[in-house]
Order: sequence, then structure tokens, then C-alpha cells
Amino acid sequence: MPDAAAVGRRLVHLSRQAYFLAMTPRQLGLGVALAIVVSMSAPAADASRPARVAAQPACPLPTTLRRPPADRPHETLHVRVLPGLAAADGTLSVTFAPAVATDRLVFRLWPNSPFYAKVGASLTVAGVASAGQRLPTESPDPTTLVVRRAIAAHEPVTVSMSWTLRLPRRAGLQLHGGRSARLVSFFPELAWNGHGWATDPPVPLDSFWPTSPTADFDVDVDAPAGFQVLASGVSLGDGKWRARAVRDFALAVGKFRIAAATVKAPRPVRLTVGLERGSGYRAQDFLSVASDALRSYAKRYGDYPWPSHSLAVMTDPIGYFGTAYPTIGFYGDSSLALVPHETAHQWFYSLIGNDQARDPWLSEGLATWAQTGPEQSLPSMLNTTVPPPFRNRIGAPMSFWSKYDFETLRVGVYVQTVQALASLGPSSKVDCALRSFVTRNAYRTAAPNDLAAALKPFFPNAERKLRAWGAHFGAGG
Repeated sequence: MPDAAAVGRRLVHLSRQAYFLAMTPRQLGLGVALAIVVSMSAPAADASRPARVAAQPACPLPTTLRRPPADRPHETLHVRVLPGLAAADGTLSVTFAPAVATDRLVFRLWPNSPFYAKVGASLTVAGVASAGQRLPTESPDPTTLVVRRAIAAHEPVTVSMSWTLRLPRRAGLQLHGGRSARLVSFFPELAWNGHGWATDPPVPLDSFWPTSPTADFDVDVDAPAGFQVLASGVSLGDGKWRARAVRDFALAVGKFRIAAATVKAPRPVRLTVGLERGSGYRAQDFLSVASDALRSYAKRYGDYPWPSHSLAVMTDPIGYFGTAYPTIGFYGDSSLALVPHETAHQWFYSLIGNDQARDPWLSEGLATWAQTGPEQSLPSMLNTTVPPPFRNRIGAPMSFWSKYDFETLRVGVYVQTVQALASLGPSSKVDCALRSFVTRNAYRTAAPNDLAAALKPFFPNAERKLRAWGAHFGAGG
């Protein structure tokens, strides 16, 4: 393992939300037990070797998933990335039929969050209409667009609008434009959580915590000549992309060297790695680790349901950088170690959504538990010390955690959730319960109550034990 002070000087980008952390030797003393430690030790030296996972008792539950909802929204998105990769514009049309009546539609404009506004990002919307009629709108805050339109339960409505995006040019941010571009949480996003509108405030850091429903996307991307696009879903050619039953859409624009393979997870998945030209790293290493992770998680938690998965590996981030969106992950080129964690988010966020601002442990904690399989890092995480002020707080919302640095969030939510799950019993039984959680809740926006229901047949006292770790259950999740 490298000298702790040298590690401390690195910028760590270690989550789907991609916070930055300048880790100090003191912080390392709290226990760096996630992928960063595993990646710096001997097992990661040869990334081309398949990860060795200890044999576990077979889980009797099937890995087949429930079908996506037939009445899911349909979104048609046109994206024009302008020369210079510093701006984009386009149109959005959303057809939506809510399960319960509502007097409005709510879209989130995440590039207007305080962090991104300070570095030059913005997202503006104009011409909101339905059936040829302009609709009244209001903005209670810069990240929230409220469209006044009463909708009965199960009544389909189509709303369209135009939008203009300005990208920040600072290197290493999730949302980024420059020599290459990352467009994540970049368009007006429907903020429906299955029974109401998710209007949590943005966190004050380089991070997005969107809550969006499973939807179908048809997207037309117009990028400057000479640039390639990697995006959620499947390329149909001529800049057209189709993504079915996903809860978000993201894309990368750059000049890439492409490596690809077909992975059985268990159905064939076209796995593509786009490594930005100029990188000294190997696309094949990312391809190998991502292949192993897809196969591992499909076997443990449920079939990977989409026909594609892509990794956009880019050179502007310094140190560890990783963030995951449906069927695509974004990485810094020195961030091979983050592939198991970010790939796990295809199950715990992309497939099973949650109100991430309210219950971050349901995505980050479960993805961290999953990554312990390919990494064999469970013992390290169980030996991580949680500082007393943050013990038994796994269920705290992001409004609590965003007051602290990423190391506090990492230990308090990511690692402590792993410790809480391990306290229930054998890891093989936890994995089997999580398979039940995945297969029963696929394509839904789940709540802690749904996890408790999946755990109970395996661990009758699971809810009581997890409450002792700070999880919250009850009315509304």
C-alpha cells in the first residue's frame, strides 16, 4: 500500500454522486475500506484476472425480474452539443400518466444547484406547452420548475419544452464541458417518486441525487464533427439512441478509443468502453473488471435487464472519479478501482430507484455491500471505525450528511450500512434477501419498508436490528 501521506494528497472521487475529497493521513486513519484500499493492495495489481469470489451457499430464489410498468413515461429528447463543448440546447417532450391525481408537474433543473451555478453552469427552460397550449410555470427555487396542469389519476398528458444548457469548464466535475463533455442530470427531469413529487433541496457539493421514474427515452444527439458519443441505452445510428425502462439518460462526448465485448449477465449484454484518446491507461482493463462485475451482480441479485452497458473513461479528472447513470458509468482514467462500486449502481439506483436525498443508504449502502463480493473487501469494511458522532445514523438524509465532507458520508453511510447488513447474519443470506428485494422491486422507486419486507423472511428481526443502526421505517418508507 502506498505511503499514507501520498494517498492523502490525492483527490478522491468515490461515489455515484462523485464528491471530491482531499484525504489526509488522519482521515485515512478512520479506515479507508472501500475500493480505494482494495485497489492499492495486491489483488488489483493484475486487473485482467477475474475476481475470485468465495463460494457461497446457493440462493433458491430466481433471478428473473418483474416486468417494467406498462404505463411508464415516455420521453423524447433532442440534444445539440455546440462546438467547443461548452453548451448544449434542445427540446424535451414527456408523456406521463400519474398513479394518483396531481395538480402540477415538477421538473428538476439540477445544473442550477448552488455548487454548479458558482462554476458557471445553468439550465433554462422556455415554451412549456401541452396540446398546443402554453402552460403556466413557476420556479420556487432555481432547481425546481413547477408546471401548473391538473392531471387525474392514470390520465396521460404530454408536456413539451425547449431548454438551453451551459456547461462548466472546470476539469473533474460530473457535469463538464471542455476538450470532452459529460452531460449528466442535464435536462429538465421529471421528479415523480411513484406517489408524489420529490422536491428535496440540492446538496451543496458536486453531486446530483435525482429521483425520477422508470421511463422510455428516444434521444437524438447532434455532436460536433469529429466527436463520438457514448450514452444510456443503445445506439441506432445517425445520432439516435433508445433506452427502455431506465430512470435517467446521460451521455459523454469525446474522442475515444473503443473496446467492446459481449457479456452474459445472463442474457447477452454489449459492453463498451470508450477510453479518451491521450490516456496512458488500458481500455481492456476496464472491460475486464466491468465484465466480472456484471456477471457477479447478475448472479447474486438479478438479471441485468438492458442490452447494453457503457463506460466513458475520461482524462480530465485527477485521482479517483466515478459516477453511474442507467446503463452507463463515467470514470477518470486512473479510477479502475471504482468500477465494482459504480457497476453495482445498475442494480441499486438504476434498476431499483429510491428517494436518494431522503434515503441515501438504499443506493450507496447497498451498492457498497455489493462491491464487497468482487473486491473481497468485507473484512476491511467491518474493521473500519465509525466516529462516535456518526454511529447509528445510516438512515439520516442528505440534508444531514451534506454538512460534512465526503469521508464522513463514506464511513457513516456507505461503510456503516455494510456493517449493519453484516450484523443480520451470514453474507450469503443477506445476498439472497437482496435478490428478493431486487426481483420484487425492479423498476420501482423503493423505500426502506420495501427492503425490510425482503429481509424479514431471512432475518425476522431485521427491522429492529437496522433501527438500532439508525435506519428509519414506517409510514411513507
